[in-house]
Amino acid sequence: MVSTTEVVPMIIDKIENASLYYGLGERFQLALEWLATVDPDTLPSGQKVEIKGDELYATRFDVDTKPPADCKLECHKDYADIQFVVSGTEGMGYSLPDAPLTQLSEYTPDIQFFTTDWDTLTIRPGTFYIVWPQDLHAPRVALGATGPVTVIVAKVKLV
Repeated sequence: MVSTTEVVPMIIDKIENASLYYGLGERFQLALEWLATVDPDTLPSGQKVEIKGDELYATRFDVDTKPPADCKLECHKDYADIQFVVSGTEGMGYSLPDAPLTQLSEYTPDIQFFTTDWDTLTIRPGTFYIVWPQDLHAPRVALGATGPVTVIVAKVKLV
């Protein structure tokens, strides 16, 4: 299992390549297998679905992307995020770990917000990305006009 003291780079790949990342640990393998096989239509939008108690759970989000100016960089300390885009296309903002930061919020249970200069990657359907505690990321960034996106976010406990 990856520990929170190891620095692992952000991962972005297609779900059909998920098995390449099973070596990250049993919870990551379980999460990636689940994401590759779950029928998104069976998941209630906005509700937490336990896969392995508080060690691994997921939530389906049916949302609209937002203009970049309305997006904030976030990070998590206790969980890695595996964000899987089911439909629609979104941007994912990201910042390098050494970028000068302005803290926007105090840490609350597994989320904190920051701002800094950031770049955007395009995330298309069938793509997942894994972000670690050091990865400041801004999900749901509109690429041009705002639009609907369905994303399943699996939370994998690191500690």
